[in-house]
Amino acid sequence: MTTPTEPTPGDVVSAALTLHELTSIPDNSPRWSNIAEPTKWTAAHTIEHIADALLFYSGQVARRADAKLPVLRDGRDAPASEHLDNVLSAAHVLAALLRDLAEERAFHPSGTADVPGWAGMAVTEILVHGTDAARAIGVRLDLPENVCARTVSRVFPWIDPSLARPSEILLAVTGRISVEGVHSDPDWWWQSAPLNEWDGLPARRDVKPGWT
Repeated sequence: MTTPTEPTPGDVVSAALTLHELTSIPDNSPRWSNIAEPTKWTAAHTIEHIADALLFYSGQVARRADAKLPVLRDGRDAPASEHLDNVLSAAHVLAALLRDLAEERAFHPSGTADVPGWAGMAVTEILVHGTDAARAIGVRLDLPENVCARTVSRVFPWIDPSLARPSEILLAVTGRISVEGVHSDPDWWWQSAPLNEWDGLPARRDVKPGWT
């Protein structure tokens, strides 16, 4: 069996399963109210954001969107454990939709993405914001290095993969840690369109992230 070189739908689920360690903190713990830096959100809200992001991606992919659609939300309050379960459910939904997407593409503000592009963005959302929440509540996450490697090479192709472990590069390029040689741009963005359309420059966002 050939080892994939780009992020896969299965990588989205693998990333979501990584967050299971966060369930070790009970729902009634005050830690869930700690701020998940560098965002201004609580740890609990950060987990909710991950599920929101995955559902937004799912809507874009399911409808083969050519513009940004509203984010799917139900508006109900829920404990952190339910938000974590929602992340896993949303990851499975997105993975199934990406398998169906096949060779088609769908709009994302960072570019019209194919399957590896969507998968790489989803993995970034899960593992980076998952790390934000984990630090806030005092839990250590072991990020899957193979999933991080595929993600970095696909959606951050301007980064030299030899500079550090893939998980460290993923966290460095998104501004969570410092790694020598990895520029942490506060306006970092993804190369979500296929790599054959990449202009060779680091991608930069033209809209501010929702968590600032």
